[in-house]
Amino acid sequence: MSMLELSELLGNFGEFFGALLVGASLFYLAVQVRNNTSSTDEANMRAEAERIAGFCSVTIGVPGFMEIFLKAQNGEELSPVERMKFNTHMFAMFVEFRLEFRLNQSRATSTLDFETNNRNNISYLLQPGGRSWWENQKHWLGKDDEDFVQHVNAELAKHDSEA
Repeated sequence: MSMLELSELLGNFGEFFGALLVGASLFYLAVQVRNNTSSTDEANMRAEAERIAGFCSVTIGVPGFMEIFLKAQNGEELSPVERMKFNTHMFAMFVEFRLEFRLNQSRATSTLDFETNNRNNISYLLQPGGRSWWENQKHWLGKDDEDFVQHVNAELAKHDSEA
């Protein structure tokens, strides 16, 4: 075997070995991406559960707030202080809803989680107080949120037509 043939053989072997290493690297990368995606999904679900638990603790834990919330949702008259508490609560809830809407658009959260939270948040807006709040507050959302406003309005229209 000549030196040229040996060089060619070693070159071919090197190419073959290199291709195997590239394949193994791609497989390893695919496994890592899958693991990272699972970890991110789990972290997102945990963060969402913590946000919801925190939100519920405010609703339930603040003395007198539940009465204010129920009065507002039933369309009853509120004092200016009660109105501010209700508006702030609804605003905080819809900041979260808007975040979930954005995460769902970017596929950073599962569609199932979004659909559950979507139905929950829309149910608040179907009540007299929630609808009044939405109609009076949605104009504060900026141009970047037009798709979110359209989504909420479409959901409300769907429920209105079914009623």
